[in-house]
Amino acid sequence: MIIHGKLIKAKDLAKAAGVSRSTVIKYYGISRENYERVATERRKLAFELRSSGLKWKEVAEKMNTTKYSAIAYYRRYLALTKNK
Repeated sequence: MIIHGKLIKAKDLAKAAGVSRSTVIKYYGISRENYERVATERRKLAFELRSSGLKWKEVAEKMNTTKYSAIAYYRRYLALTKNK
């Protein structure tokens, strides 16, 4: 979690608040539906950018992620569309 621009682990936040880690995750985490929607959009974006001829580094920069994450999104998109 990022709070006031600082990355804070759920464990540390839970300790400071006096609650369990799972409670923090429950309140600050995103719902499964939102996660799936965002992941699907990012996979498709990686596929479209790479298919347009960009290099992996350029794809990663446009997606604001690492090169290896962009590759993983692309491969997952291919795997999911192959199964359909």
